[in-house]
Amino acid sequence: MTSTPVRAVAGTGALPAGRPRRGQFGVLVLFESLRLARHPVLLAGTVLGVVGTTSALVRSAGPATDEAFALPDVASTVGVAAMLSACYLTRSFSRAEELVEASPTSTTSRTAALCVTAVVPALVAVLWLVLYYGVRPAALAAPGWMYGTFSHADIAAVLVGNSVVAAVGGALLGVAAGRWWGFRASSAVLVLAVVVWTMGVLGAFSSSDTAPAAWTRWFRLFAPFGYFTSTAPENASVMSLTGSPRWYLAWLVTLCALAAVAALLWRSEGRTRRRVIRAGAVTLALSMLAYGLAVSGGLSQPVRTFPDGHSVVVTR
Repeated sequence: MTSTPVRAVAGTGALPAGRPRRGQFGVLVLFESLRLARHPVLLAGTVLGVVGTTSALVRSAGPATDEAFALPDVASTVGVAAMLSACYLTRSFSRAEELVEASPTSTTSRTAALCVTAVVPALVAVLWLVLYYGVRPAALAAPGWMYGTFSHADIAAVLVGNSVVAAVGGALLGVAAGRWWGFRASSAVLVLAVVVWTMGVLGAFSSSDTAPAAWTRWFRLFAPFGYFTSTAPENASVMSLTGSPRWYLAWLVTLCALAAVAALLWRSEGRTRRRVIRAGAVTLALSMLAYGLAVSGGLSQPVRTFPDGHSVVVTR
């Protein structure tokens, strides 16, 4: 399913040796972006996502649900497909290593170009948001009580994190895994690890009234996909969950940056490696800070809101 490695190397090798380095990098980014955009896995994931979004649009024509405030279709289709595609394309270079080393660009530059191609699934996710919330603004049409204690900006942070950031993070994680994992089943192991991470955390620390509040605050937000509202059956009420949606979005962004740093560390040398390590240390510190603020900020206890507008704090 991957593009031919020799063609990829031929594209990089075709760059004029005397051309400015910035121009070489731009051409390389364009070349790799086109490869990613044409990859059958990404195309298939996008098609599956369109089907899921269309079904969601049909469902949103009826009574409003909390589906209007979360967008799992993008993360589970475009995000996963971008992760697989990026991993496949990155590993395609390893099967033509001698030719790659002969290209006029450094290994770190080629890795950086692969990281920049994350803009492709990001654009898909942005168009998705425009379709889902522009053609039929389900979230904007929902009654005010379904927002619970959250503002429109809080809900927007959740939507962006579960769509655009998820798509970017999937691609960057795929590049990192493709660089560091050389075995054939690396893509399958990567997807399994992400699925187990996400479903394990969300399954064990769900939004049910019996989940320990302290555990929910620290573990539920450790998943790379999150939600902050949960609607009861038949829209009897909506529960606003603990944590800060905006700081959670910031934490997801730092995870994307850490994935890029991990990819750039592969075979980096000298001054470049030292710069990448310093950037990684700063990003890791920011990530820990953002995660701590996401957990400690926002609600300290879940709040259940009813259609008549009144709310009650859910205690354990």
